[in-house]
Amino acid sequence: MDDAAIWSQNWSWRPSPARGHITKASSICTLCDGGCGIQGRLVDKKRIIGIEGNPAHPVNMGGVCPLCAAGAQFVYAPYRITQPLKQTKKRGDVTGFQPVAWNDAIAELGARLAKLRTDGKPQSAACITGQRRSSMDDLWRQFFTAYGSPNLYTMPSPADSNKLAATLTTGKSASFAFALERASYVLCFGAGMAEDSCAPSRMQAAFRQWRGAAAGKNPVKIVQVESRCSLSASKADQFLAVAPGGEAALAMAIANVMIKENLYDADFVGKNVFGFEDWTDAQGKTRQGFKNYALSAVNAPEEISKRVGLDASRIRDVAREFARQKGAVAVWGEQSAGLAGNIYHDLVFLALNVLKGNPGGDGLVALVPEVPLGALPQVNPDATAQQGLQKKISQPQPGKMPLPGNGLYVFLDAVASGASYPVDVLMIHEANPAYSLPETKLFKDALAKTGMLVSFSSYMDETAQQADLILPNHVAFERFDDAIGIEGAPFAYYAVAAPVIEPQCNTKHTGEILLEVGKSVGGNVGAAVPWSSYQDYLKSRVKELAAAKQGALAEKPDVALWQLKPGQSPSGSLGDAAALWKKLVGGACWYDAPADTLQGLATPSGKLELACQSLQAKGGAGMDDLAFLPHFAQIAPSGDPKQFPLLMVTYKSTSLSDGYLPTPPFMMKTVFDFVLKGTDLFVEVNPQDAAALGLGDGEQATLSTTQGDLPVRVRLYAGARPGVVYMARGLGHKAYDQYIQDKGVNANQAIEVQMDPVTGLGTVWATRAQLRRA
Repeated sequence: MDDAAIWSQNWSWRPSPARGHITKASSICTLCDGGCGIQGRLVDKKRIIGIEGNPAHPVNMGGVCPLCAAGAQFVYAPYRITQPLKQTKKRGDVTGFQPVAWNDAIAELGARLAKLRTDGKPQSAACITGQRRSSMDDLWRQFFTAYGSPNLYTMPSPADSNKLAATLTTGKSASFAFALERASYVLCFGAGMAEDSCAPSRMQAAFRQWRGAAAGKNPVKIVQVESRCSLSASKADQFLAVAPGGEAALAMAIANVMIKENLYDADFVGKNVFGFEDWTDAQGKTRQGFKNYALSAVNAPEEISKRVGLDASRIRDVAREFARQKGAVAVWGEQSAGLAGNIYHDLVFLALNVLKGNPGGDGLVALVPEVPLGALPQVNPDATAQQGLQKKISQPQPGKMPLPGNGLYVFLDAVASGASYPVDVLMIHEANPAYSLPETKLFKDALAKTGMLVSFSSYMDETAQQADLILPNHVAFERFDDAIGIEGAPFAYYAVAAPVIEPQCNTKHTGEILLEVGKSVGGNVGAAVPWSSYQDYLKSRVKELAAAKQGALAEKPDVALWQLKPGQSPSGSLGDAAALWKKLVGGACWYDAPADTLQGLATPSGKLELACQSLQAKGGAGMDDLAFLPHFAQIAPSGDPKQFPLLMVTYKSTSLSDGYLPTPPFMMKTVFDFVLKGTDLFVEVNPQDAAALGLGDGEQATLSTTQGDLPVRVRLYAGARPGVVYMARGLGHKAYDQYIQDKGVNANQAIEVQMDPVTGLGTVWATRAQLRRA
C-alpha cells in the first residue's frame, strides 16, 4: 500500500490541492436542515479540502452525515454554474446558454417583474424554494407579500402534514417535536430513523446513546413498523413487517387495545383532551368521539390483522408493551417518497402519544418553539398588491379542501391544465423539481405553460437546464446563511452559517439579488426589503434575538440540548448584538427550552383536540363524524390491478442524495452494487414474486406504472414484502457530470401522487406497478 501511494502521487495528471498552511474554520452546514456544526479544512485559508464535524457543537458533537463529509466536492464540481447565463436558443438546449453581465441579468428580471405590476398582474409571478428553515424563506415571503403575489411555494416535505396536524389539535402554527434521547421505548411507524431523517447527525448520536446505555441502565428498545426490511428495521430490536401503507391501521389497532384494556393515561386524557368521549358540535349535534370509534369492530386486532398481515396476538403484545413501558414514544414518517403524510394518519400516530400522556409532563412530545428573531418590517401592500394577493392559484375550494396547506401540487396541476391564469415568471431557488419532485411529469407539463423560468441554482441541474435565465447562487460554505430550528428537535435553535472560503466563481447570493430586484421595482416593494446586504439582514435578525434576552449560547458539546423540558429555559448572558453575532459566526449556536404543548392552546375547546372542531368551520356542517377523528384513510392509487398487479414503493439510501443536491463522487463510491451496477438500477423483489414472474437475480426487466416504463434489473431480496417492488431514490440524473449522469433511472418518474382531500397536499404510499422481463 505504501508503494502504491507513492506511485500514484507521482502521476502527473493526478489532481492534488496546492500545498500550504492548514487551518480550520468553524461554521454550520446547510446542505440539509440538520443544523450541524462543522469545520472546513483549508489550505492557506483559500481552498477547502475537507469538511469535518465540529466536536464543540452540541447538535452533532463532531459527527457528520455522508453528504456533508463529501460536501467540499460541490465547491469545485465541474457542473457548477460559474456566471449568470441567458438562454439564446430553444428552452432546454444547454448549448444555447450565453454569459450575461450581472447588472443586465438582474435588470432584466426586475423589468419583467415591474411590468407585471404595471399591468396589474403581480399574481403572475411565482416561486418554488427548497429552503424551509432559514431567513431566506422569510425574505421570500416578505418580498412576495409586498410585490402582490400569493404564489410562493416550498418543496414538499413530511413536515407539511406534521404542522397541519399540530394546528388542528393545538391551534398553534408549529410542528411536533420528539425528545427521542429521553425515551426508553421508540415505536417507529415508517420513519427511516437510520437513513431518512431530516437531522441525520442527531439520529446518529441518538443511536449511539440508545446502543451505548450506561451500566445498570436498561437499553432503549426500538420497534420499527414498515413493509420493507430497511436499514432502520435491521437496527431495531423488533421489526413488524406490515403491508405498504398499513402503519396507521396498525396504530389504530394498538389504540383499540390500549383503550379496551384501560392501558392509557386516563387522568391526562380526562383533564387535557377534547373529543376522546362523544361530543356535541356547534349546531348541537352529538358526534362520536375517538374512544368509541377506536373501540369499534373495524379497529379490532383481528380485523386489522387481515389488512396489515400481522397476527392479532402479536398486535396485542406490542400494544401492551408500548402502553406499559414508561417513557415510550411513537414517531412516524410513513414511506411517503419525501412528501407530506396523510393528515388523518398523522393524527392517528399523534393519538397514540396522547393516550400515553406524552404531550404533557416531561414533554416527550412537544411543539418546536419559535426563535425570537422579531418581525420583519411591516408590509403595507398597495392596491395592486392587495388585488394580486387575493388570486392564489392553489386557493382551496370550500368544502373540498378545508385546510390551506403547501399547495404546490394544486398550483402545478392548475397551471399544467390551463385552469388558472398564466404564470409569466417562475423562479426556482435551492430546488430541482424537474428531477426531485415525485411525479416529475406534472412539473414539466406546468413548465410548458410558463412564460419565463428563472433559476438561482448553483449547479447545472435538470431544472436549470430548462431555464431562460440563470442567476447562480454562491454554494454552501461560500455564503452567509442561517438555520432556524431543527425539524423534530424538542428545543429552539438558531445558528449562523458563515462562509469558510471566498466565492470561487462569479456568483451572487440569492438574497442579495432579491434585495436589488426589490429596490429596482421600487415603491412599497423596495421599502419592504430595506437592508443594504444579506449579511446586514441577518445582523438585524440577530439584533432582535439579543434584545429578546432569552435562551442561551451553546459553545461546548457538554450542553445537553435533548434534556431540556418545557419551562426549563437555560440561563446565561447573550451579550449585545455585536457580541452575539461574533459568537454565532464563530460556530456557536443559540438554544432554548421546548414549548409546552398544553400552554395557550388555541383550539375551539381550549384543549388538545382529538376531535378536530376547526375542520367543521372549514368544511361545513354536513361532514360525518369520522371526518373530525384520527382514522385509517388510505387513498387508493389509480390503475387497473389486473394490468398493474404489484405495488411500487421507493426508499431512501444513506449513500444517495435525492433532493436539490446530487450525489457527489465520494458518496457514489459507497453505493452497493446490488443497488447500482454500471448504469443499471436494481429493484428489490421478493424471491416468490420473481419466481412467479419468471425472473432471476440480476436479470433485466421493465417496470411499468401509470406514469410510464423504466428499464431496471432485478435483485432478489427476502426483506422485500411479496407483491411489492422497491426502488431507491436519488439515481437517474440527466444532468451534472459522469459520476452521476445516466446512472440508473429516476424513481420520481414512476411515482403517482395522490391529493389529500383535506389538505390539498400531495401524498403517496405506493404506486401500482407491473414488472416483466425486458
